[in-house]
Amino acid sequence: MVARVANGDDQYDEAEEELRSALEEHIMCGEKIVQLFELDDNEIARLREAAEALEVPEGPFSEAYPVLLGEDRLAAQQGVAPVLIASVNYRGGKALVLASVRHLATRETVVVAELTDEAANELAGFNELIGVRHQWLEALDVLWIPNEGRHVELRVDFPFGMYQRHGLIALDQARMRFDGLLGSNLAPGRVNLFPVMQSLYDARGDGAMVELGFMVAGSSQKLEKTRRGEQCCRDEAYHQGGIGVLDAPIQIYKTSVLWHVDLGRDVSSAPEVTISGTSAHTAEANPFIGEMAVRNCASFEDYDYVRDRILDHLEYRE
Repeated sequence: MVARVANGDDQYDEAEEELRSALEEHIMCGEKIVQLFELDDNEIARLREAAEALEVPEGPFSEAYPVLLGEDRLAAQQGVAPVLIASVNYRGGKALVLASVRHLATRETVVVAELTDEAANELAGFNELIGVRHQWLEALDVLWIPNEGRHVELRVDFPFGMYQRHGLIALDQARMRFDGLLGSNLAPGRVNLFPVMQSLYDARGDGAMVELGFMVAGSSQKLEKTRRGEQCCRDEAYHQGGIGVLDAPIQIYKTSVLWHVDLGRDVSSAPEVTISGTSAHTAEANPFIGEMAVRNCASFEDYDYVRDRILDHLEYRE
């Protein structure tokens, strides 16, 4: 198939624009750690005006966009500060895109049976082997400014295997860079997502809660996961039986919810949102979690569905 595309095939040539559009949607919506900022009417008006005035400089990233740079060209950009490479108007808002080179270290299980006999013999006696893979990736981070409403989104690349703490660092770096470009100060408007977790838990039937971390009276810590079929932690028999005998409500600090979104033409997706704190948050007077991971989105349609569900729960809690 790769050879057919490389050599020119009418079937693929005709689909080039469609593929480009799909790639751009993935850049906007695929595998992101997200912060929401609520601005007042004057602040968001100034932000929209500043965004319209931005000019995208020429450079390797912008010339290739939405295609990623090859390894050799990417290596030449290591150490370069994040640079604005695209300003795109969509039906729902404007997207500003930053590009940078980001280091990713992932821990992966090594399957001994797949090693050579010599290597396997040398490692005999180990029950489990963990390898650390170091990669340099092109990161594409997005600031989404809606045409309507007051919630601005910072969507930073968050590939599988990336540590949460590294995602938080990337969010801070991207926010400061966008603030520098736009003359803004987004940080004070960051939205607290901690109350959303309780709202999601209470909303039985609103998606499947596939992961739930909580504290119970007596400082007992629980983490429940279920990813079989349509099972949901809220309704699982063991969970219902456990909370039924408690004298006080559980205190939630982590949750993942999965929805099924119909994309038409007999195609559906299963986007998932994770809001992740620690047990220590439940002991704080005013706990704050300012980010969420949004995964498994195929398009604007399913990403927007997840984002809108979170905004609905924010309004409900208020």
